Amino acid sequence: MKKTIPDPLALPPDVAECSSALLDRAAANRALDYYLQDHKPPRQVGLATYAIPDNLNLEASLAQASDLLRCMVASASEAGNGLCGKQRDVVLSIVHLAELAKAYVDKSLDSLISH
Repeated sequence: MKKTIPDPLALPPDVAECSSALLDRAAANRALDYYLQDHKPPRQVGLATYAIPDNLNLEASLAQASDLLRCMVASASEAGNGLCGKQRDVVLSIVHLAELAKAYVDKSLDSLISH
């Protein structure tokens, strides 16, 4: 009589001890593959926090981004005024990065309008 199901693998006795370590390593590898290889599922439009119209042109998008960055700079500057030490440094670095991003957006907007 022929068996259609093979016999289970004979595992050495120390496998029970290392199986949790192997499972942990496999889980860590799956997590790294997920995040480092960008296998994230696409975000559905219905779940988006903000609905941006599809017919929004580049100039309007850059102008809106510039305004949002200006508000971010103002908010972070105000929040940094009441802080001291490392917390103040972190908030003021956010201000600096937002101002830099705003400068790039404004430069792109200026070159777009001049053409």
